[in-house]
Amino acid sequence: MSYLPQSLFRITEQINQTLLLPHIQRPFVWDEEQMIRLFDSLMRNFPVQTILLWKTKDEIRVRRFMGAIDWDAELHKLYDLDKSSLGVEKTLVLDGQQRIQSLYAIFRGGIGASDEDLRVAYFDITSGLPSDGEDIRYKLVFAKESPGQQFYRVRDLMESDRERNAEDISERLNDALDAANGQDKERERRVRKNVSQLISLLREDRHFYAQTLDGVACPADYPYSNILNIFVRVNSGGTKLSPADLMFAAMKTDFTDVEENIEDTVEMLSSTQLPFERDFVLKCLLTALNRGAGVDVHRLRSPEFITELRTKWAAAEAAFEQLTDFLVQDLRVISPRIISSFNSLVPLFDYLFHHPKPGPTDRARMKAYFYRAQILGWFGSSTDSVINRMHLFVAKGEGHAFPLRDISSSFGWDENQTIISDERLQTPKLRPLFLNLVYVEKFGASPFQVRYKDNEPQIDHIFPQSPLRTKLSLRSAEINHLGNLRFIGARDNLRKRAELPSTYFKRLKLEGVPIEKHLLAEEFITNPDRLQFDLPTYGRFLTARFAIIKQSVQSVVNV
Repeated sequence: MSYLPQSLFRITEQINQTLLLPHIQRPFVWDEEQMIRLFDSLMRNFPVQTILLWKTKDEIRVRRFMGAIDWDAELHKLYDLDKSSLGVEKTLVLDGQQRIQSLYAIFRGGIGASDEDLRVAYFDITSGLPSDGEDIRYKLVFAKESPGQQFYRVRDLMESDRERNAEDISERLNDALDAANGQDKERERRVRKNVSQLISLLREDRHFYAQTLDGVACPADYPYSNILNIFVRVNSGGTKLSPADLMFAAMKTDFTDVEENIEDTVEMLSSTQLPFERDFVLKCLLTALNRGAGVDVHRLRSPEFITELRTKWAAAEAAFEQLTDFLVQDLRVISPRIISSFNSLVPLFDYLFHHPKPGPTDRARMKAYFYRAQILGWFGSSTDSVINRMHLFVAKGEGHAFPLRDISSSFGWDENQTIISDERLQTPKLRPLFLNLVYVEKFGASPFQVRYKDNEPQIDHIFPQSPLRTKLSLRSAEINHLGNLRFIGARDNLRKRAELPSTYFKRLKLEGVPIEKHLLAEEFITNPDRLQFDLPTYGRFLTARFAIIKQSVQSVVNV
């Protein structure tokens, strides 16, 4: 096993040549804000977690990184059959996909499903001043063209400025800014510093470290079975070692039932079909017992904590049972694709621990909180501090209502603001959440509740993509509009014929298939012949169906 520094330039040069993704990796899930935060952290010289790689010649299905980020990308089109073959040496990313893909998009690619939609990274070379009101110090934006003269196209470092040094680039940029705005020594110094750091990030071997498990030199040490176990471990909750392991080591002698109790709780929570881990249970217990959400071995060794946990385990167990019931009966969320962060469920447990058996009004507020947390990204970063802040609200005295207003206000939202804007409804990574919510609210069941494991729902276009693009000349944003998307079982999706919607849904209706859960809009449910393939009909269909989805979401979120 080797542990070596690597330059970002070298990493990006290896991408899709020797550096690839194993089939067990999930799709790219980071949003634009997370990518920008990563860039800001690197510009501040914050340490970045080590990348974990596996070098192998095994026959493993591998896929390429995206040249430009497309959250709707069809993964099967990214698989590389030649490099998947036995005997072909490749290096696979076990931990670090999100960071590598983000940096590739910033320095070499962009964001967009097609060339016409491509937005590339522009860095404000005059940014970097500390500001009390700004979380991001170094400003990066993705745009189709330069947002202003102070913005440098980051891709130029790999293209037109590939052979230039920091001094040459910063001098050219400062000359242009001086000509437009006059000389400013402080700004000139800041530009030189920013360009120097930007080039350092790309070219120097000191910002990124890679730990490589060499299955080529030592194949017996790193067979696929071992790699799979390592992969599962490093990708469970984003931690290398489970804090729950530390807890059990510290507590078994003092609380002999702890492991069995927590394992039983994990099994109960996982009966919802959601992949809960012991660490989640531990975080819930620490939070509810006023120890803070951060899992720290010193807190876990505390005799006071062990004593209180033993005394209050029955109440905690009851709260976990109520949380399980809430997930199944109220949220009907049974797929991890609907939950952006499992930590968003910790405040729900915290509330149920301190206020057991809430009534219908408070359960509705809990439900609204869950959806707001996913939609507004409340748990995108610093989740422990977010949980601790919420604990101050939810753990108030007996009989206290669920503090939805207080929680929302703590994030700068008041009840008069529009949480569900049309733009937010079109957020690609939130589509499964919105579609699931509509199915649950209108039909009382989750689309993920399927009889066969290999028939989990996939997002499908009601008006098919290819004809919309070729016959109606529509762009990606109009084709991938939420109003045109539905869930369909994987098996049904494979069996779909190349039919236009009027023919397809008319046939389904004659076969007794309930088409209302797909079409939603009454006009088209009663008569699928109205689904004519033309621009006026498509526009009318999108408007009607999108309005129904929006109304369903608003009815849950705005209680």
